[in-house]
Amino acid sequence: MRFLLYDHSGCYNRGCEAIVRTTVAMLRRCFPDCAIGLCSYDAAQDQALCDIPELTVFETRLHKPAGIKKLINAFYIKALHTERYYFKAALADTVRFARDYDVCLLIGGDTFCYGDNALVRSLTAQFKAMGKKVFAWGCSVGDTDLTAEKIATLQSMDGIFTRESLTEQVLKNAGVTSLVRRPDPAFTLPKEELPLPEGWGGKTVGLNFSPLVDRCCPGLDDYVVGLIHYLETETDYTPVLIPHVTNIEENDDHEYLAQINEKCGGRLLLLPGDLSASQYKGYVARTDLFMGARTHAIIGAYSSCVPAFAFGYNIKARGIATDLFGEVKCVKSVMDMTSAQDLIDCFNDLAANAPAMKARLQAVMPQTVAASASAGEALKEMLEA
Repeated sequence: MRFLLYDHSGCYNRGCEAIVRTTVAMLRRCFPDCAIGLCSYDAAQDQALCDIPELTVFETRLHKPAGIKKLINAFYIKALHTERYYFKAALADTVRFARDYDVCLLIGGDTFCYGDNALVRSLTAQFKAMGKKVFAWGCSVGDTDLTAEKIATLQSMDGIFTRESLTEQVLKNAGVTSLVRRPDPAFTLPKEELPLPEGWGGKTVGLNFSPLVDRCCPGLDDYVVGLIHYLETETDYTPVLIPHVTNIEENDDHEYLAQINEKCGGRLLLLPGDLSASQYKGYVARTDLFMGARTHAIIGAYSSCVPAFAFGYNIKARGIATDLFGEVKCVKSVMDMTSAQDLIDCFNDLAANAPAMKARLQAVMPQTVAASASAGEALKEMLEA
């Protein structure tokens, strides 16, 4: 069996790295002799994956139609008002690479939460036309994100692995079938514990904020500075700044957190920007509390039984929390933040709920990790049916 993972943005996003690593591990366990390819939008980033044996990485690039194809494309756009031909021509190299694979897994979990997804919809349609089995893997999508085109793409797939119950219900309501719910693959990511930096001592609270959420909430950096001042003067917690996406222009957590550190006089603990997903998880696991905007940083906390507050901006944060705690506990949209006091209130809510959250995580995490790991077996059953 040959598997192709597609819609991967690159491993500078440690959540994407975590999904690739854990998915590859599941596939190799359930299909010991399988070959695995990875279609990446930035293959240069994926040097981080060079330690995964026999993983073939191919860069997905859009090649603009030229010659007669350019004229045909112009006709489709101007006369038929569709980019269907453009994407078919522009993605020809990726489709050619996919010929050697049997099963295609769309691993961009929240892809359908953003934009019209014309590229992914085109690739999916072309893979299906080639006779490939196609599955969405670790999928999240809200009802307001769906369009008729997205629903048609999801309905065309051989199976949808949703990572939380809210997405499962949204897709059921939209008439999408062949649904399998399994927790995010990253729940199974092993942690690697590096030495603690100087100054890490006592009770710690990990903080993860990003340029992405800052664009949703102008002034967020000043609110975070206010939260840090509160932590340092009114509590016995030491704040630790933990990035999870780095080296991506206009989307670099480390750069953003460094600016916050500078506003605080440069005295804070800021983890390096060049660690792996497992290494970041190793640090998150040793915090006492965690507050974060990146979904997979939050999953790193939950899966390490660290109480966490998620600043979710779409359905996935609410869905994951609901499945773990039975309710949307310690989750708030960053767009609802209007002052530092809002963040302080979130911290106090987390601190008050922490004992119960920790006990709950310790109780449910073994079966959550086992359920996540069982996605490979579920996929095997679907392929053998």
